Amino acid sequence: MKVLVVFNVIEQLERGPEEDLFAEQETVLVEQFIEQALQSHGHITAPVPIRDDLWGPITRYDPNEWMIFNLCESFRNKTYLEPYIISVFEHLGFRYTGSDRRTLATCLNKARAKEILQAHGIPTAAYQVFTPYTIDRRLEFPLFVKPVSEDASIGISQKSVVHDDRSLRRQVRYIWDLYHEPALVEEFIEGREFNVTILGNDSPRVLPLSEINFRHIANPFARIVSFRAKWVPTSEEYLKTPPTCPARVSDSLKTRIEDVARRAYQAMGLRDYGRVDIRVKNGLPYVLEVNPNADLSPDAGIARAARVAGMSYADLADEIIRLAARRNHMKGFARPRIVTYELKARSAGSDGVYSIPVSALAPDNPQATLKRLRSVQPAGVAA
Repeated sequence: MKVLVVFNVIEQLERGPEEDLFAEQETVLVEQFIEQALQSHGHITAPVPIRDDLWGPITRYDPNEWMIFNLCESFRNKTYLEPYIISVFEHLGFRYTGSDRRTLATCLNKARAKEILQAHGIPTAAYQVFTPYTIDRRLEFPLFVKPVSEDASIGISQKSVVHDDRSLRRQVRYIWDLYHEPALVEEFIEGREFNVTILGNDSPRVLPLSEINFRHIANPFARIVSFRAKWVPTSEEYLKTPPTCPARVSDSLKTRIEDVARRAYQAMGLRDYGRVDIRVKNGLPYVLEVNPNADLSPDAGIARAARVAGMSYADLADEIIRLAARRNHMKGFARPRIVTYELKARSAGSDGVYSIPVSALAPDNPQATLKRLRSVQPAGVAA
């Protein structure tokens, strides 16, 4: 199979603090890993970096010959344009991995996503949407405040958990001023937090659960996955929130978490792969977020869960291609293999598989990679 690995390149931010660039530039590294993984399974690949022009780089390829492995998370530095990218793929006749434009648009609007979850009877925290000019609180403290249309923990810090109206107004104003969007304010769910990886379409399969280990954080209101906890390996937040996979849970709780996560995945219309973030309070799983086209870096939750299930990173990338090919009724492709993998019984040690910094796996440093991508020419295209 010929595969275009299409990904967005961001070299500077239009809004938000400078450190947000860490999250935005990760796709540059992930593209390299995905290309190598697909090549190891015999696929022919070509990198397609997207900056300000989406049509030009893609129209050089024949959609009858190439499938797109979609790693685009934004366009022209705007996250809300992510669904537009899918519209272009479809207009040009390309088949692609991951979720469609409607699912991406819905999940980008966290308030709309929660409406849909509630409509399907899936537990999620009570919420309201505020701007600095529309605060009319009907929720009980403590509350959790985050941007309504960002991902990757952008805009989330220890100040995101608020206990009074003054702090609430301050944090809503912070999001409004920095990200130019409303804030999603929801009741804080105190409890264990799980990342649930799901692969598949008609019969999606839940991979081994991963839990964020908060045992080194005494304050229950500081037990959150902030931006620093996710992206800054030298920070105290990162060091004190290691993931553990497989999670240590009872069979009954595991069944409840898997059921809620699978229902959320299907209710939001995810395809091929995704991640559902869940917190458990008094034995009841609450959905925090549903993440289509979630992070595929080798140290992130999806790859970690796949490893525990006995699937190498290369197998994971190939599996996503197989799932997309089968969904598109493409001939000549073997069936997806997820049904053949079994949980490896804690072979990684008593505490499971821990995250490792992506920098330890990177074939290039980010700046060198960006320099290389500036000179990328389309592969497999006649001059």
